[in-house]
Amino acid sequence: MTHKKEPGRQADYPFRVAIQTRWSDNDMFGHVNNVLYQRFFEHVVVAFLRGPCAIDLMNSPVITFAAESHCRFLRPLSYPAGIIAGIRIDHMGRTSARYGLALFEEGCDEAAAEGHWIHVFVDRASQRPTPIPDDVRAVFERHRRIS
Repeated sequence: MTHKKEPGRQADYPFRVAIQTRWSDNDMFGHVNNVLYQRFFEHVVVAFLRGPCAIDLMNSPVITFAAESHCRFLRPLSYPAGIIAGIRIDHMGRTSARYGLALFEEGCDEAAAEGHWIHVFVDRASQRPTPIPDDVRAVFERHRRIS
């Protein structure tokens, strides 16, 4: 017997940003096209890295490479509804982190989609994995998943 995981709640994701859908986001079925869910995940990841983590993505000596991404679709999102995208840190290693991600229809506390990204921290010059910087690690600790 398979046990279905309950959808996450906004409080499960300590950093959140609002995203306004656009007319062109909808597909022919009147739903936000599946590929855009990954774009929305990217939006919250970049906002988190640039905001609380204070990483200058264009100039920092340490950058991130996506190693894995996943999205579980729970219910459709549609224009003109706004979206709240949330992120938390599910796991941290020495050179990588797994972000828990979720999308919520504005005004709804239950996730419409959940997923994850794994980022590897890389030295910009050598393109080789490098330890997560201490200041970033401290921010990640404050945004860790509460079990």
